[in-house]
Amino acid sequence: MGDTTALTELNEQFIEAFRQGSWELLEPILSPDFSYLDGATGDVWPHERYVDTLRSNPSPALAFDQLRIHVDGDTAVVSARTTRQPGRYGRYVDTYERRGDSWLCVHACVWPLASD
Repeated sequence: MGDTTALTELNEQFIEAFRQGSWELLEPILSPDFSYLDGATGDVWPHERYVDTLRSNPSPALAFDQLRIHVDGDTAVVSARTTRQPGRYGRYVDTYERRGDSWLCVHACVWPLASD
């Protein structure tokens, strides 16, 4: 499987974890040292807050488009635009590191986009 295909599948799993509010689905694709930056506030969230927020806020309507994947050696950046309701968008950037034969997400940042 090529890098782009693998990262596309990991992105789908990441999004599905948020649709379901499932830490169990997300945890296997995150580095143990994963870090989340809230792009709206600039806060780096502690691990517990990230997990609690995921579990308590499932987003079944979460959709994404404008997917871009950039691979440079053992580092990759995956970004896309998201929406939970018509006319309201966000954007995320996830950074992955190749570890052995697989990729793990080491950092994520999500921020709201201005309304049209």
